[in-house]
Amino acid sequence: MRDKQLFETAVSDGVKVLELIQQDVFTGSAFTTADDSSEKAKADGWTFKEIEAEAERRFASK
Repeated sequence: MRDKQLFETAVSDGVKVLELIQQDVFTGSAFTTADDSSEKAKADGWTFKEIEAEAERRFASK
């Protein structure tokens, strides 16, 4: 069973990165944090595509 919390953390971090990109910010600790949380979620069985799609969906709904 995949850990939903790892997925949620990766998605939340992904939304933060999308917000920064919207502000033309392309570096910083948020990017490293998002990479780390995505890697943990992927190691638990989540795919990058699942994480990315959910982050984009949540970002678009803001």
